[in-house]
Amino acid sequence: MVGKNVCFIFQSHVVESSQPGRVGAAAVLEFWLGILTQQNLWYRDKTVLFLMDQICCAAFTHHQEECVQKLLYQQHKNALGYHGDRGLLSSLVGWIAGNATPSFIEGQSLGAEVWFAWLVLNMEGVFEEDSQLRRCVEHELLSEPNISPEQALKKAQQRLKLPVAPSLQRLQVYRWACQALATPPDHPLLPLVWQKFLQLYLRQPGPEYGLAAGGCIGRRFFQASSQAALLRDLRQRIQEVSDFHHAASQALRVPPPHTPSSDSQGDETPDNPRPPYLTSPQLHTELVRLFGVFAVWLDDETMQKQEVYLPSLPAEYEPHRLAQVMQRHQELWLEYIDQERLQYDEREVLSLWEKVQSEPTFLQAQNPSFTDYTNLNSARERILSNLQKHPIPRPAPELQQLKAPVAEVPAASLTDFKAAAELLQQDLSILQDEARIAVAREAQQVALEQELLESLPLLYKNRPEQVTMALECKGKGGQPCQGPANITVTCERVQRQEAVQTQITSLRRDIKKLQTDAMAPPPQSLAQAAVHTENFITALVNMYKAQKSPAVQHVGVSAFYKVVSFVCEDTLRHPPTRQYLSSCVEILGQVFIQGNAEECGRVLKTILEQRRLCPLISPFFTPNAAPTQLVFLYQDVVTSLHLDSADVIFMLLTKFDLSQWLNETHPVFSERTRLLELIHGALCVCGRDPEPELLTPFHLFTKHWTWLLRHHFPDHYSDCLRLLMTSSSNQLLSPECWKVTLRVLGCLPPSRSTKSKTEQGLPATDAPSHAVRPQASPYRSPVSLSPQQVDETVDWLSDYFLRSRLSKPDLRSFGLYSAWTPYITEVVSFWDHLVSCLISVQFSSCARESVGSTLQDLHSKIVKLFKPWIFPLSDNQWF
Repeated sequence: MVGKNVCFIFQSHVVESSQPGRVGAAAVLEFWLGILTQQNLWYRDKTVLFLMDQICCAAFTHHQEECVQKLLYQQHKNALGYHGDRGLLSSLVGWIAGNATPSFIEGQSLGAEVWFAWLVLNMEGVFEEDSQLRRCVEHELLSEPNISPEQALKKAQQRLKLPVAPSLQRLQVYRWACQALATPPDHPLLPLVWQKFLQLYLRQPGPEYGLAAGGCIGRRFFQASSQAALLRDLRQRIQEVSDFHHAASQALRVPPPHTPSSDSQGDETPDNPRPPYLTSPQLHTELVRLFGVFAVWLDDETMQKQEVYLPSLPAEYEPHRLAQVMQRHQELWLEYIDQERLQYDEREVLSLWEKVQSEPTFLQAQNPSFTDYTNLNSARERILSNLQKHPIPRPAPELQQLKAPVAEVPAASLTDFKAAAELLQQDLSILQDEARIAVAREAQQVALEQELLESLPLLYKNRPEQVTMALECKGKGGQPCQGPANITVTCERVQRQEAVQTQITSLRRDIKKLQTDAMAPPPQSLAQAAVHTENFITALVNMYKAQKSPAVQHVGVSAFYKVVSFVCEDTLRHPPTRQYLSSCVEILGQVFIQGNAEECGRVLKTILEQRRLCPLISPFFTPNAAPTQLVFLYQDVVTSLHLDSADVIFMLLTKFDLSQWLNETHPVFSERTRLLELIHGALCVCGRDPEPELLTPFHLFTKHWTWLLRHHFPDHYSDCLRLLMTSSSNQLLSPECWKVTLRVLGCLPPSRSTKSKTEQGLPATDAPSHAVRPQASPYRSPVSLSPQQVDETVDWLSDYFLRSRLSKPDLRSFGLYSAWTPYITEVVSFWDHLVSCLISVQFSSCARESVGSTLQDLHSKIVKLFKPWIFPLSDNQWF
């Protein structure tokens, strides 16, 4: 009753505001709509829905639908948005349930509040149009004949990159179909609801997208079994509505529909009864004809499957109206709306409200004891009187202190590393224990299944068994037979081993119990510990980003290593715990460890001590952030090189950006020399023929070797040559080391991978402008040896090979070739380059000096270079 009285007030408010000089109906509608939609989940309140239906009816009557629809559209967009703060880890491990898209219509349709449903569905249609979702879904369906509506919707959402898209059942074609089924047959809006549905169902959008007209798009939405059943219900509903209006057109009077006026008929006085509303039989006749046309359209499968020339259709198809439907003309068929009924209902509501307003004065004149509820002066007496008529209220229930499911993060833990360590120890121990239980359960199941597999072949065995068979005798020559012959046959028959069967049954029961335990929901303490740790990390990161305090940074660093300490074999084998700990380590590492020069050594030490942690924490090992420690960090990596740790060493080596370190830090010569010796030692560890496991770190070492050789050339040229010769004399280095060195010097052409591109990012050389380049070389090298360096190199190599020849008895007797066999090709290339450079220099000096002395000097240098290799050694000849 209260809702109807509010409805009377609202209707009179709208009518009065529509008078000339007033604020207008739109302002009143916005006012009431704002009041009714203030509470949460207002669309689930039946009273509010009743009032909203009346508001929407008034908006339709006064042509203010756009005003109400705009306000509902804004609320609909807010309902589709995401609200609330989320933790840093929730975005990594969270998941969204596949519920239906939010809507102001609970379920698929509304049978009582049709006016409200009309505006809500039109508003949702505007959202579908604005987002281009409907057009994209139709294009997908037309482009791929075999695609389903669900797949088309997913593709459309991906193509449009919509953050929120309606679920399939929320598409407009299904919504209007369900509303057409739910709308009562006597409701004024029913023809317009069917108009909206048929515009979506009979639409032929092919030519809009540059495709052939393949018939009506609506049939593609109703191919599944459940959707086909909905289409059958629609055809049956058309017949029921037609029968209803046919019967109504035959009657002289039709009882008024269920409206507020019909509920108030009992309040009319016998002397002045309100005449019932008379429905026009002509309107019912027109509706019978209209729904007959609808039935023809839906039943004609040929028209829906292919393009039809509309003027050729019979008159019962109403081709003009069908063309409007197929082309989605937005003009509504208002000629089928019972306007007289709407005006009658409005007048009836206004008269009832006037009666309610006049009742207190009228009754007070006849009944002195009547209380005047419109008198504000007697409000206090009325309130006290009403309170005395009710029983004394009970006291309020005691306040129950509710315990939060997840404890608050103590403020002290954000600045005290001991408190933080204790918090993490308590929470992460729960996660680690759960991982151990899960891994143990997994191992137990594997053992049980292995035992089951071993028992199955033993379940049946062949056992020897004697079988007595009776052979029938029919007699011979008229003589009777004495009876059947009994023959005993020995054969093998399969028999089930009951003991094994009992064991298999027991194993299957244990496996089933184990699987049941594994599928049980995790304990609440596990979720609490995970959320508590997440809240701690989120608060810690937010505090550090707001103000980079040393205390908070110290807590973050200690929290990083505390979380890392919980990574073990069990947590790595349990995917949920592994993912959770990885997310924690990633966030703490990015904020507190990465780029922190003080933590480079500790991170490296942790990785080398626990190699399984390398993929987890190596991304936060940034040796370039500590340029003064880079050589020592490199030394730790090199000293840990062996076959078992090759993959870890390779991952660590990729973190060293030597090019940046050399060009930006400008290390002193002694540091660079020390680094060069470390790289040389690592190359020696790899050996002459590196194992396959060592190939990846080996190539990185050679890359670092060439970077140092190029940097400020020829600072490290003599050291590189000395180390190269010393290790090669003992066959400790791979020939590849010679090749990369000779490519830097221009003695060899670039490798196949670098021939097509120019080496970039390398420092410019310090070689003098008169450096010698052999003209025969087709490739240009970024560094070159000066004439003086060529002379010194030839002299040094001659002396080195001479000393090497004299150092060992076997070399004195058999020469150097056997010791240098692996490197002969590279040595020949190097000598070819040096000799070519010598010849070029001497040739250019012939113009200034005599040819004889020049050739003599050149000959002596070349002979001295080859002498240790080819000359026989006699007693005291070279001393």
